[in-house]
Amino acid sequence: MTEDLIYYNSRWRHALLTFGGLAFVAMGVWLLVKTDKWGLGLVSILFFGACAAVGIWQMVDTRPRLRITDEGILDRTLGVGLIRWTDIADAYVNAVNREHFICLHLHNEEEYVGRLSPLRRKLANANHALGFTTISINLSGVDINPEQLLEYILKQSAAAQLQRPLT
Repeated sequence: MTEDLIYYNSRWRHALLTFGGLAFVAMGVWLLVKTDKWGLGLVSILFFGACAAVGIWQMVDTRPRLRITDEGILDRTLGVGLIRWTDIADAYVNAVNREHFICLHLHNEEEYVGRLSPLRRKLANANHALGFTTISINLSGVDINPEQLLEYILKQSAAAQLQRPLT
């Protein structure tokens, strides 16, 4: 039994995003007051105000985002529960705009997809259009090296496959 690896949201990243959101809220207020552009000002205030609120929530959220255990991977934001090492057939890293994802090929993907809400299921199925697998771990906002994590996942998965009982 090894110690769990636990990763949290990056507070600095969310602080920066919150600050950026608040700057655009201020710009929206300026548009309302100084230029009388109500439509653009209100949209800016509402959209970036919501972004700032999410950023604040992510900054104060102290729950682990990603937990790697002897049994598998638990990504709290994914919503499928624990992904067992024995269920991972293969994995690769994919990135969009420097945001990294670990794309998982699972032996029993349907079981994990079945755990998703209907909305998340549709979003997961749309992953294929972007070059992802249906079940992909989003590493955005987590301070972790994606290549090292991929190497660890592949190693743990291979070891689990050797111990997997033949069916």
